[in-house]
Amino acid sequence: MILHMKRSVAAVDAVGSAVCADCGAAASGNFCSTCGADLRQGAFGILGSVTAPVRRSFPAVYLKLLRAPVRHTVALAEDPTYRAHVSFLLTGIAIFCLLFVPILMRASLPVAGAAPVSESMQTLLKVLSQVGVYVGAAITFGLAYGLFRYFTRVPRTLNAYFKLYCIAFGFVMPLYAAYEFVARGLFGGVGMSSFNGPMTAEQWSTPTALVSIGLALLLWGYFVAIHRRFWSMPLWKATVLYVIAAVVSYKLSFWLMFYVGYVTAGTLISSGLLTT
Repeated sequence: MILHMKRSVAAVDAVGSAVCADCGAAASGNFCSTCGADLRQGAFGILGSVTAPVRRSFPAVYLKLLRAPVRHTVALAEDPTYRAHVSFLLTGIAIFCLLFVPILMRASLPVAGAAPVSESMQTLLKVLSQVGVYVGAAITFGLAYGLFRYFTRVPRTLNAYFKLYCIAFGFVMPLYAAYEFVARGLFGGVGMSSFNGPMTAEQWSTPTALVSIGLALLLWGYFVAIHRRFWSMPLWKATVLYVIAAVVSYKLSFWLMFYVGYVTAGTLISSGLLTT
């Protein structure tokens, strides 16, 4: 009897001091209060260890982020046991390319007030525009880390912020591409990517344009919110710092890619590989 009581107390102490193997949070009871993972021992524990890779797969993590994007993005970034952030980002980029790049390549670039350009030149411009997206994201990463690190008292390492950035972009890019696929590919309307080019007043007033504006604001709000939570700072300060980083990086990446495109186009034209 005494031996049985000692084992029961030991089991209770073990459960009380348990740490969730999935998210690293302190946990008690049968399920983790943070991520919902099964903490029970025995057959369920064996199944849990077998299914752990499934729970950490891209679809499972993505569905988890959808339930509470801001809270779960920051929680996953702070989880020391989650190390698949780079593969999560690369999978998100692959889905983005699969859905959005064909739409971009089929679209014709409007050039207001200028003579039509050749198909080869349009292809070059489209490729450079996509490269500019990733260059801009890299510049935003560096500027945002410097600004937030300087104006906050919370010590965050570059690696920790890189992890947050990978999870956030891996989460956003498939959503962005899926919406563009529906709005531009299926309905032929105005998507968020349409805002990068010239638009008429009639296009601005279309339903898809209004929905795109709302979704663009939601994406901005998501990035501001995860920065506010990650860096533990007031909302107004996080908004100001992120907007500064995003606007400056947009300008820098635009002019950088403009120069790269100018030099590349000149070189290809002079060699006869590109026509205007």
